[in-house]
Amino acid sequence: MATRLLEQSRLLSQQAHYALQRGDLQEADRLLVQALRTCPNDVEARARYARVLWQCGKREEALQQLQMALSTAPQNPDLHVQMAEFLVELGRLNQAERHAQSAIAVAPKSSTAWLIQGRIALMRNRPDEALAAFYRALGVRPDDRDALHWIAQAYRAKGDWEQVLAVQQRILQGYSPGDEPPEQLAALGEAYRMLGRYADAAATYLQAAQRAGESNPYLALAAECYAQAGNEAEAQRLMAQIQPQQSPRAVAPQPLSQGEMTRMAGQEMLRR
Repeated sequence: MATRLLEQSRLLSQQAHYALQRGDLQEADRLLVQALRTCPNDVEARARYARVLWQCGKREEALQQLQMALSTAPQNPDLHVQMAEFLVELGRLNQAERHAQSAIAVAPKSSTAWLIQGRIALMRNRPDEALAAFYRALGVRPDDRDALHWIAQAYRAKGDWEQVLAVQQRILQGYSPGDEPPEQLAALGEAYRMLGRYADAAATYLQAAQRAGESNPYLALAAECYAQAGNEAEAQRLMAQIQPQQSPRAVAPQPLSQGEMTRMAGQEMLRR
């Protein structure tokens, strides 16, 4: 009987998963409540229900559900990781770290446990400690984009832009040509810019602009970098594409100084 009830609960939980993929939180909530009524000890359903509550903004209720799941399965590393992720978002780093360490103690080869441990270290401004954790995660799952992303963030915190550049290049190698996300291209452009490679940065920002729905922020950054590289003509040409959209009544855009282009680039990124 217990096995049959658990199977029914798992089926309802899976249907809730599909509802979540469709973005139907209300249906997912209904199905998971039904699943837990069917089998209150279904840890997977309770953890999924906690995520639904979290997405609905019911943070304390989500934590309570997850704590109930942990009471049933205290050695489940995935539950500890999920709890750590929630607590990180709430800024409760001490509690989050305890759960991250519990996950690592139970599953030392869990990449997600090492990632959350590294994120906590990074939030505490301990980039070297964070890097050690992120590389442990990468050792478990080589070329994992999440691990590489966080490694780049840690090197950025250290101000090691050569390493940021190398990691961003590695991330982009994992995409087919033409499928690179604009955010990843922009991160590469930032590394080039911080290293003083302005022409490379400008070209990379232009690639990001071609792939982005909102291209103005990247065009403004490309213009700034062209100006830094001494290519004023290309910088002015790009800024002329942006100016009419910002000032529809402007008749003939006047040439902008490098300082004005830098200011506009910052404003565009803030708007985005």
